[in-house]
Amino acid sequence: MVLGIGLCAGLIYLGYRMEPHRVSKDGKRFLCTGQRLAPGGDTDGRKREVWVTVLDGGQLQVDIKRRMHHDLSHWTLEGKAPNPPSGRAVYLLRTVNNLWALDRMAIRLPAKSKAVPVLDDVITNRAR
Repeated sequence: MVLGIGLCAGLIYLGYRMEPHRVSKDGKRFLCTGQRLAPGGDTDGRKREVWVTVLDGGQLQVDIKRRMHHDLSHWTLEGKAPNPPSGRAVYLLRTVNNLWALDRMAIRLPAKSKAVPVLDDVITNRAR
């Protein structure tokens, strides 16, 4: 019985640690984790599951899942983290909220994802 409880606890821990990720074949629509950032650069709140769609022109449509409803907004890709955690790619997004204040969000996805070249291409096209 103790072994069964330990196994269940281990599986719950592994399920909590795994980050969701799905990506379309063309890499323009994907599921990852995102976390809002405070104005000072610290994290603000907890990680959330986000659906990201790369629109024409480099704009990103982000659908943030919060309990039973979704917040849909448009964001601009600001840059890529120079030293992300191993096996991960971290991108910084920004938008202007309803109060005309700047909001930032960091999204994390696997470094080998099909979405990484698409997001890198958006960054290089913005630089031109």
